[in-house]
Amino acid sequence: MFDKRIVGGREAKQGEFPFVAHLSYTRDKMPIQCVGTILHDQIILVPAFCVVHQGTEQVIRPDELLIGYGSVERSKLRHARVLEIAVHRKYTHNGIHNNIALVRIEPLEFSETVNRIPVFSGSVSARERMEVMGWGADDQIGAKWSETLKTTDVRIGESARCQRSENYNGVEGRVLCSDNMLNPGHDLCNGEVGAPLVHDVDGQKQLVGIYSYHIDLSKEGYDLCAKDSSLAYYTHVYSYLDFIASTVGVPVDTFTKSLHEPAGSPAAPKKLGKGAVAGIAAGSAALALLLFAVLVKVWRVHQAQKRTAWGHTYELASRTAEDDEDDEIVAIAPSH
Repeated sequence: MFDKRIVGGREAKQGEFPFVAHLSYTRDKMPIQCVGTILHDQIILVPAFCVVHQGTEQVIRPDELLIGYGSVERSKLRHARVLEIAVHRKYTHNGIHNNIALVRIEPLEFSETVNRIPVFSGSVSARERMEVMGWGADDQIGAKWSETLKTTDVRIGESARCQRSENYNGVEGRVLCSDNMLNPGHDLCNGEVGAPLVHDVDGQKQLVGIYSYHIDLSKEGYDLCAKDSSLAYYTHVYSYLDFIASTVGVPVDTFTKSLHEPAGSPAAPKKLGKGAVAGIAAGSAALALLLFAVLVKVWRVHQAQKRTAWGHTYELASRTAEDDEDDEIVAIAPSH
């Protein structure tokens, strides 16, 4: 059922895409492969489809998920320990609506081959050329996964064709679309769920979307890849920044900063230093105690919110007309 390939692409060079991660686990005795994106040294962005059992609608346990990073060769990937998984509360089991989730891992050490990618905050235009990458095969349905990361170019589709999907709402909506007709012979498919859609901004790669699903306008056959009649759809990451930031516990601009600017630690409460406490006490001991009490209260609320964000049981929610404006989350499967 699931095609696993990038078509019309080339092999990536080591260190060319240091933000790409490899996800794998076994679902119903079948190996599942997806692609993740490093947003932060502790946060991997993934499609919800890749971390939810499609039959039972249960989120996989952290110890079931294998996260690889740091190499274009699958056999040379290093692996990170998965701590927690958070899925958007409005995700629907067909993988079409709100197909986005976060995986928290032990901190990565950034280098030339391991790094985060900033989220693109600019405008997206029809016919614009972008790049996708993953470990898919390139010859036929059911082919084995590629040992080496591959990349290819795609072009953003125009609304007239892309709106054939019920979830599409314009070129800059929550779901983006690439049109194979605009760049024949270049594509990816279902085995590459989560593949980053990347835009080059002044020589720096920025994340625009993550691959979600395909549709074929001709409805002929099962091989959707690189057909002129097929469209690929991506979760528009910038549209979900509030969800991402509130779940992780850092400001939104943490994820849009250039690589030259440091990203903050996720959900790390700020502690008062000794110098700050001494300065307050010198002015007024009573005021210091009051301010300290307030800060402690704020810290406890923050901690409670953080536990809430990552500690609930996942439930599939029915989709309503207001869902596109609702970024509530339910986080699932914390490690113990």
